Amino acid sequence: MSTKTKETSARREVLDSSDKSFSNVFSELGRHQLALVVEGTSALCRSSEALRKIQQDAAHEASVFHEETAQKLFTPCQPADLMAIQSELMRFCLQSSGKYWQQILAQAMQTQVEMMRSVSQVLKSEKDTGLKSPLEVLQAAMPPLASSLFPMNAYVADGQTVHH
Repeated sequence: MSTKTKETSARREVLDSSDKSFSNVFSELGRHQLALVVEGTSALCRSSEALRKIQQDAAHEASVFHEETAQKLFTPCQPADLMAIQSELMRFCLQSSGKYWQQILAQAMQTQVEMMRSVSQVLKSEKDTGLKSPLEVLQAAMPPLASSLFPMNAYVADGQTVHH
C-alpha cells in the first residue's frame, strides 16, 4: 500500500510540476509582453516631450518674429519697405514651417527607431542566452496544425529570424 501511495504522490508531483511550468510559461509571457509595452510606452512619452519642445520652440520663434514685424508695420513706411516686410513675412512662414515639419518627422523616426531597437535587443538577448522564450515554449506546446497556421516568428532589424 505504501508503494501505491508513493507512485500516486510521484504522479501528482509530476503533474503539479508540469502545471507549474505551463502556468510559469504564461506568467513569463505576460511579464515579457508587459515589459515590452512599458518600454515602448516610455519611448512614446519621451517622444511626446520632444514633440512638445519642438512645438514650443516653433511657437516662441514665430511669436517673437511676428511681434517684431507688427512693430515695423505700425510705423509709417514707404511702399518698397512694405513689400520688403511682406516678403520677409512670407519667407519666414515658409522657412519656419519647413523646419518645423522636418523636426517633427525626424522625431517621429527617432521614436520608431528607439521602439524597434528595444524590441530587437530583447529578442536578441533571448537568442544569445540560449533560453527558450515563452513564445517558443507555447509554439512547441501547440498542435502541429495550429503551429503551422499561427507561426510565432520575430525579426530583428537586420531581417534575421529570432524565433523559429
